[in-house]
Amino acid sequence: MKLLRAFGVPCVARNPKSIYIGLIAGVGDLVLAAPSIVALKKKFPKAKLCFGVGGGIFRDIIANDPNIDEFDSPIFYYPPTKNVWKILVRKKLFFRKSLKYDLVIFLDGPSKKGLDKGQHLIDLYAEKCQITLERRRPIVYLNGEDELQADGILEQAGIKKGEPFIVLSPETRFAKAAKEWPRQNFLELAGRIRENFSLKIITFVSPSSHQDYPGTITVKNAPTIRAVAGVIGHAILFIGCDNGLTHIASSFDMKMISIHLGHPKARSEPISPQATVIFNESYRDPESVTVDQVYEVVEEALATLVP
Repeated sequence: MKLLRAFGVPCVARNPKSIYIGLIAGVGDLVLAAPSIVALKKKFPKAKLCFGVGGGIFRDIIANDPNIDEFDSPIFYYPPTKNVWKILVRKKLFFRKSLKYDLVIFLDGPSKKGLDKGQHLIDLYAEKCQITLERRRPIVYLNGEDELQADGILEQAGIKKGEPFIVLSPETRFAKAAKEWPRQNFLELAGRIRENFSLKIITFVSPSSHQDYPGTITVKNAPTIRAVAGVIGHAILFIGCDNGLTHIASSFDMKMISIHLGHPKARSEPISPQATVIFNESYRDPESVTVDQVYEVVEEALATLVP
């Protein structure tokens, strides 16, 4: 059976004893895949589940997932492509994993057909795993150490326990030109918030970022991505763009605002009943979303959160 699957012959194990899930993607994709892992483990409770993922923050964000028995990290393979060499790299890894595991699934991004029908990533992953989601929300697993590290970030930022604050996430790792709202707009927005509300703002950017955000507390070197998630979970409001931290924020029951540029909204908007998504049209000029437009939504949200 395993050999047949390795050679691409359609042959599905009805009761797999071992499962391999591969996902080479961003932080947001990984937290969107987490509910599918929950459902897959519930469907096959006796199966040992191995998750193949990149290293660093990509493994860190799912490191506490109780449904994953083993990690294969760091790994790399290419998404579906017409490049022959890349196809061979992908097929080689799939072949090797199929010899070892009863069920092998590579969770790739959407095909053009998936995009055309407006399929969200969270639904795409569920479809590929052939499961039904009980709860259609991203999941982030934090432990006590993560919370302690989050408290440390807040202490260094001069934010006391219980003090309300805002988290800003203005940057993306990929597709910056298409997905990022201009830095100057974020600075103007932060200035208006400070002028009208007595709230501190923490801005999270990656260690490789060359930007600072004056008037906010810029954090570049958090201990782990889960510590950042812990801080986000304590904020009264999150403001970001189409990036991993925005999807992390959507896993918490908190007010959040996403300035969604670039990719189609139906594919990757944050999934939360408390999320407001500001969106004009896919791949429009980032300046098409104005500071006035965003601040109006921020002011409305803070009116219900700040005495």
